Order: sequence, then structure tokens, then C-alpha cells
Amino acid sequence: MTFFANTNPKIRKFKGKSCSVIPKSGLYLINKGNSKYFEGRIRFPFNASGKLISVPIGIFDKDILVEDAIEKWYEIKLWSKKNNKNPKLFGVEELEDVSEKTFKEVSDEWFNDVYKNKVKERTFNDRKNKFNQILRYIGEEKLIADLQRDRKGRQYCSTMLKTLFADAPVQLTRCRQLMGWIFDYAEDEEYIKEDQNPLYKKFQWETGSKRRRSEKTFANTITNNSWGLLPEFLKSVNENECDASKITDLATKTHLLMCIRTGVIARLEWDWYDAEEDQWVIPAEVSGLKNTREQIEGGTCENHIIPSTPEINQLMNKTRKITGWQKYCFPSQGGKNNLHIGEETINDHFKNLGWKDKQSAHQWRSVVTTAGQEHGGFEYEVIDRQLGRKGHLNGTRGHYDRSTLLEKRIELMNWWSKNLIEQGLKI
Repeated sequence: MTFFANTNPKIRKFKGKSCSVIPKSGLYLINKGNSKYFEGRIRFPFNASGKLISVPIGIFDKDILVEDAIEKWYEIKLWSKKNNKNPKLFGVEELEDVSEKTFKEVSDEWFNDVYKNKVKERTFNDRKNKFNQILRYIGEEKLIADLQRDRKGRQYCSTMLKTLFADAPVQLTRCRQLMGWIFDYAEDEEYIKEDQNPLYKKFQWETGSKRRRSEKTFANTITNNSWGLLPEFLKSVNENECDASKITDLATKTHLLMCIRTGVIARLEWDWYDAEEDQWVIPAEVSGLKNTREQIEGGTCENHIIPSTPEINQLMNKTRKITGWQKYCFPSQGGKNNLHIGEETINDHFKNLGWKDKQSAHQWRSVVTTAGQEHGGFEYEVIDRQLGRKGHLNGTRGHYDRSTLLEKRIELMNWWSKNLIEQGLKI
């Protein structure tokens, strides 16, 4: 339209479907349903062949007024052109490298690394084939960050599911469930912001799921003068009232001390311990490190080092007496040779101890991050490297910064081990 709704009174009276806010600015007002919202449109890359991208700015009156929308849109365009980045990444750059993950990459990762191990092959293939309809609709270039609830993701996903499965309510419910799990996984892996699953509330209401989003991890109870709920949690681990197996108990305590994802703990091998350097060297190709096949084949990722400590050595020596003759430190308790415990074993143990909706295995990384800064005075970057995050490998910095900060990480691990023991962990 040629009508320019560049004042708040004009916008309130506007009854059309859409209009430009300022001539040739790329900022538009969209009137849909009972709400009006601002949307920026620009080609990226910045050339004639660039794809036209729509960037949500905010809901009129509720979130933003026209003068604020104009200012924000110009800020987004300036940032995008200055950094030569997709304008949709504005405001989510703090999400490290994961913010540039596509929905297809994340869903493939979840299907292959998580779901495949939970269901029979026939079920997996059936669900994956049906899910491919969603992937074809969304496309291979759609960023997972674009589907966050606060970026109109909820509206987009709802419309998509109703369009694809209008005549198949059972398939609609099933695919919504799968997508809900994928977005939960994306939150846990920090591919999207916390509490931004675009399907969660709707999914719970329409399917009758009793699942509730967990309260914030008890990391938020940790301050510079308090360890919060940590001592209580460690006490429950020590007491093991759910009577978990010795292997599960040892694996759980190893996870707490090593501060690495449960996928690595589950696959931990005795051969990975370097006695000379007193450290565990995790091969880059181990799926628990979340390196992509392209990164591994391209040689852009390195083995992950976990500096050992006297406390870790004590625990692993105890473990070695039980499983030292096998390949894996924590072998399958089903008695099968050369198979390790499942990735969810530790998480299930937390639930059985009574910490469901309070603390998950992945959320332990938040505890380490918070306590390391509040009590240890360690820089976030040191903790970040030790936890195996890869934000520092992004962009220009990633081409030049190959530091490991190993000496500081050794200091961090020794501090962390001693403090866990002081707060109540028994080996």
C-alpha cells in the first residue's frame, strides 16, 4: 500500500492488512486478527540476489509504539550491515554459535542422538518419515532462533501444523509432540533461549500432557555468600534412597565432578585417561561433545580435555576396581559386553532421587557456571571452555583464537572438586 502509517493515531485507526510505516524504509505494519505488529523486511545478503527476510519488531501498543519500532528497525539494519550478519540474529548473538543452527540441523541431531536410542527402529523410521513433511515446509535454511516463542515462532508452528495435518488430527498431535521435544532439547543445548519453546503451553493443553516446565535450576539460589540448595542436593545423592546401582551412583558422581555432558560420561573409556598428563582426553568425534560431522571431517574441532583432580582420581580408582577390565568406565548394567549406560541414566537418577522439575543433568552446567563465578571468581570464558561450549569458535574470532586456557581450567577443576567435597559430596 502507499499509505504511510507513521503516527500512533493513524496506526490505531488503520483497518487494512498491511502498510508501509516510512517510505522505502522496509518497515511495515501488519494487521492480523485482533492485533497489529511491526515487521522489517530486507534482503540478505545485501545484493539483488539476496533473499527477502522478514524480521519481527514487536506488537503495537503491547510491546512497542511507532517511534520505538522505527528506532529499533534502523538499529537492526545498521547492526546487520556493519557485521554482515542475518538481521534475524540481532539480539540473539549472545547465544553463541548455536544461534546460527538451523531447525533441520537441530531436529536431525535430536532424532539421531536422542530419539533413536529410545524407540524401536520401526517406530523411529515411521516418525522420522512423517516429520520430513515438516522439514520440507520449514526448509533447510530456517534458523532455530527464528522459531522462538518471542519471535512469532508459536504462531508460525501452529499455522504450519494445522496446514499440514488439517485432516489428520492424530498425526498433528504426534508431530506437535515431536516438535515440543525437539524444542525442549534446543533449550537444554542452549540453541534457543530459556523458556522459549514455541509449542510448550499449547502442546500441554491440546494433548493433555501432565508435563510441567521445571522451575529454574537451583543455580539461581547460589549467590556470592550462599551455596543455596547444593548441599541438600549432594546429601540426596550420597544417601541414594532410590537404591540405584553402584554403576549409576559412580557415573552420577563422575558427572558432578567432571562437569561434562552426560553423553560423554556414558561413553567414557578407560583408554581416554592420560596418566602422564593426569587428564582425560575426549576424542572430538564423540557425539556427547556436539561436534558436527562437517566440523570433524574438516578438522575444525579438537579433542576435549578434562583435567583430573585428586578427587576425580579417587573416584575413578574406585570405579576401576569394578569396571576396569571393560572398555567403558560405566558399562551397560544389562550385562552386554562393550555397551555403555544410556545418556539418560544420570538424568533418570536425579528424578528418582526426588529432583524432578528441580534439577536435571544438563542444568548442572548452570550450577557450575554460577558457582564458578560467584564463589570461585573464575572468568566466564574459562568455565565456558571447560564445559565444552564453542561460542569462541564463531565468526572472525574463531579463525584466530585457538587458546585452550588449560592452566586456568586446571585451577578451576581443582577448586570445583574441593568445594563439592566441602559442600557434602562423598566419594
